[in-house]
Amino acid sequence: MKNVKPTISNELDTVDDLLLMINISKEEERDIVKKCIKDMSFVDIDISAVCFNEVIFENCKFNNCIFRRTDFIDVIFKFCDLSNSSFNDGYFNRCEITSCKGVGINLLNSNLQHVSLINNNFKYANFFADKLKNVSILESDLSNGNITECKLTNLELEDVKLIGTSFFKTPLEGIDLTRSQVDGIIVSGEELKGAIVSTSQAADLAKLLGLIVK
Repeated sequence: MKNVKPTISNELDTVDDLLLMINISKEEERDIVKKCIKDMSFVDIDISAVCFNEVIFENCKFNNCIFRRTDFIDVIFKFCDLSNSSFNDGYFNRCEITSCKGVGINLLNSNLQHVSLINNNFKYANFFADKLKNVSILESDLSNGNITECKLTNLELEDVKLIGTSFFKTPLEGIDLTRSQVDGIIVSGEELKGAIVSTSQAADLAKLLGLIVK
């Protein structure tokens, strides 16, 4: 699988006052386009119903912030802290999230297409009822997360910690789990039909389903 990478202009305007820009964007109902948002820190702010297009977020901190119904198109997050923030009902298309912290991040009922998550700490992340299409998750920690009632299409997992993660009511048919840690994942059983697992993983998963392996 090959994700379509973000297309971002080489000429981005640096943002000095993000909150002012967001207010203008909402008042004038226009997207935030071709911006570099760097070295900013926010707690408990509402950035809902905004569209970021061709934007780089670098070394930013958004803790416990609300991005509900916000669109991210051709966007890169790198070295950011998004912990406990809410991206519910969001839309991500051609995005990369690299070397970020997103402990307890919420992405309920969101749509992710051509998205790469690389080297991130997303423990306790909540992906409830999401649609993930052409998504790559690489070298990341999603332990104790919630990937429940999701629709997965062309999901790539490589060196991902999924320890204690719930996949309840999320079909895993065709998903290759062999290069990831799936100790203690939460499933009812039906979710595993057609999943690709290693021999050792199959033995461990069988125990989760109440089977006795000799």
